[in-house]
Amino acid sequence: MKITFLGTGTSDGVPMIGCKCEVCRSRNKKNKRLRSSILITHKNKNYLIDTSIDFREQMLRENINHIENIFYTHSHADHTYGIVDIRAINWAMNNKTIDCYGNKETIDDLAERYDFIFNPIQRGGGLPSIKFKIIDKPMQINGLTITPINILHGILPILGYRFNNFAYITDASKIEKSSLDIIKDVDVLVINTLRYRDHSTHFGAQTAVDIIQSLNVKRTYLTHMTHDINHNKFLHELPKNIEPAFDGLKIYI
Repeated sequence: MKITFLGTGTSDGVPMIGCKCEVCRSRNKKNKRLRSSILITHKNKNYLIDTSIDFREQMLRENINHIENIFYTHSHADHTYGIVDIRAINWAMNNKTIDCYGNKETIDDLAERYDFIFNPIQRGGGLPSIKFKIIDKPMQINGLTITPINILHGILPILGYRFNNFAYITDASKIEKSSLDIIKDVDVLVINTLRYRDHSTHFGAQTAVDIIQSLNVKRTYLTHMTHDINHNKFLHELPKNIEPAFDGLKIYI
């Protein structure tokens, strides 16, 4: 299984518009962060978590022309606004419809927000061919066991996902014990770290590290980071088996 980090930034991306801070002006490519999303490749099939605002750029960068399924963590703009560009993937796959999964809250919100996809006023440049489905229990696809993980983003119930021995969590501010038990002992965990200090709807660095160290996880990568995080500096501050991810990073499990 190959994991490709399509984006590791928060909703503003890095560099942030109008900002002149050290990280935003950095020439280090690892400090350039598109909005968070990952691609999981298994047996030559691609599974996407979230269609970020930067979806088109991410697909072009990684030369992706097929996606079997999409899994949404939640419906916020930075994780979903690339949905319209799914149409290009449909065309590349001979107009194959793509199943998109999420919890009920996310699916209901997406169906309302993107109503024009399912009830178009007119046909013009084309619309994505997708089908929304609720995931509320483990499912099997192509040798993968995909398990939804209930977490909280502030007061919003959202999902993380476990794919076999890999788990991905973003935008979390609280994880109950029952959900921590699902990710315990995975080989690789990806989890959000917005900045050094905590936020009302996101983990800060120390909270994320405390959670990671309470689990028996072999490797952890941090994602969904603001311009408060300087990659090289942060890397040297973290425990040995934890490191910040960066756009374009590929890991194999």
